Amino acid sequence: MRFSKEELLDTIGSISYVSNLRDFNFDNNLVSFNIAFDFEGLNEEINFEVTINSRYPFKFSGSETISFNNLDLIEYSHVMSDGSVCFHNKHCIDFRQKLIQDFDAIKSWITKYIVKEEKDSHYEHLIVNNDAFEGSHYSYQFTDVKESFKKGEFGTVSLKPLISSPYYQSHISNYLVQSFTDSSSFAIKNCGWNSYYMDSSQSEQGLYIFIKDSPAISERFSFNNWKSFEGLISQDFLQYLSRYVISLRSIHNLKLPIPLFVGFNTKDSNIHWQVALINIDDSIFEGIIDINGKVIYSLKDKDINWALTNNSSYSYFFGRGAFDRTLTTSKILIIGVGAVGSNVAKTLVRCGCKNISIIDYDIKKPENICRSEYEFNYGFINKVDELSILLYSISPFVKISTGKSLITEQLKSESYGNILKDVIEEELSNYDYVFDCSTDDDLMYILDNLNITATIINLSITNHAESLVCGVSPNTYKFVRHQFKNILENDVEDLYNPIGCWSPTFRASYNDISTLTQFALKHINIMISNRQLNSFVINHDNNYESLKVSKF
Repeated sequence: MRFSKEELLDTIGSISYVSNLRDFNFDNNLVSFNIAFDFEGLNEEINFEVTINSRYPFKFSGSETISFNNLDLIEYSHVMSDGSVCFHNKHCIDFRQKLIQDFDAIKSWITKYIVKEEKDSHYEHLIVNNDAFEGSHYSYQFTDVKESFKKGEFGTVSLKPLISSPYYQSHISNYLVQSFTDSSSFAIKNCGWNSYYMDSSQSEQGLYIFIKDSPAISERFSFNNWKSFEGLISQDFLQYLSRYVISLRSIHNLKLPIPLFVGFNTKDSNIHWQVALINIDDSIFEGIIDINGKVIYSLKDKDINWALTNNSSYSYFFGRGAFDRTLTTSKILIIGVGAVGSNVAKTLVRCGCKNISIIDYDIKKPENICRSEYEFNYGFINKVDELSILLYSISPFVKISTGKSLITEQLKSESYGNILKDVIEEELSNYDYVFDCSTDDDLMYILDNLNITATIINLSITNHAESLVCGVSPNTYKFVRHQFKNILENDVEDLYNPIGCWSPTFRASYNDISTLTQFALKHINIMISNRQLNSFVINHDNNYESLKVSKF
């Protein structure tokens, strides 16, 4: 124990709102006792069985090492099925202070949910015991769909396998839901993924039934026995399930479970799905023939094998931190996806941007990997092709378009320039923002002289990543060139000269480039949200202890 019996008893004795300490047991691994909470507002005292782990006051795997249990309180929010109150308190290594603040947390919970009878405004998922199926786990991700579901509706679910992975000490097979197909109307209800994930190749199948009402005990604990669904699952569906199971039993050595999606309305009127795994060799129902020769089905008294399910709709997927909606809903073009451009692309996708085009003529080589967003296992490949794969692996909501050359190259030829200028201006005006990360001064000059509606954002980094220059249209070319020629110190002698006869490049590590690029994108997002996007320069101070933004 990290604390003594005397410390524990003395601390509890100092807490004014607890009393009647009894059934006290103290050994080297666990402390347990019963105690009563009683304070103003309570009609009667509330008793808890308290257990304290030997690791206390430290947490273990992110969880508190003290628990307060009372099965009579299971109807209240944040009480688990074993009667323990779920709470997370702030870090504290002082035993006495930590114990007092944990008792205070339970007092606050009692005040909020029992005395004041408050209810959480946000939806809390049902508490589900997720189990393995024959030693392996399964997960299923879905999105909200535009169409509605009727009570009792059932049909098939189209599933796309994702990468199978290690999962704790086990293994997990991951899937996403592509669509729901109503068995009666054959109407297809698609999830909101991008086309990359809606591709029907390699699809597998499951079943669904929409029961409307939450399959819960005390509003929070999911059913754990199939008998609990009697009256919620129709005879028509059980007959449908029976035929489906029989058809699968004809497939030799099929060991995969049938995923059954059980749908219901949450208290905020959204639809949630929980997946039960059904073993085709161990039926969850039985049929009895009645006097009219009709089969009547009933559910068996069997435990439910629940899988992991997750609503990964856009609002939840990026709920922890997306860029401003003006940027995420914009059509974006990134020209040049080297060290800076690939970093920009990945960041925009991770921050919720949904429509991105990338253009670069270059091939990714192994030496490009150390300071950009590419990976070794793709070998030699077109930069835009590898990057599009990586971007799709990040977000199931982004649409990526790729190109290996930019039509503006034609403007460098005087004979074609006048003919194509209008076409190019129209093409680029289809975008809201153009991030020029090409480090091509000729291209920067040409873009600056086009009459387009898109906002051009040029990002350039000096040698050794001392500074980043962000030029925003109009007059991008003039601003950027002025900074590099007249203001910033940019050593053009100490460049990296690779093997072979091609242009040297600036020296900077991935950390150098990423630090400046991320800070610039943060600043760009803030300015876009404030509707004031201007050119700026980011400089390190002399000791590399801070970054300074200079607006222009």
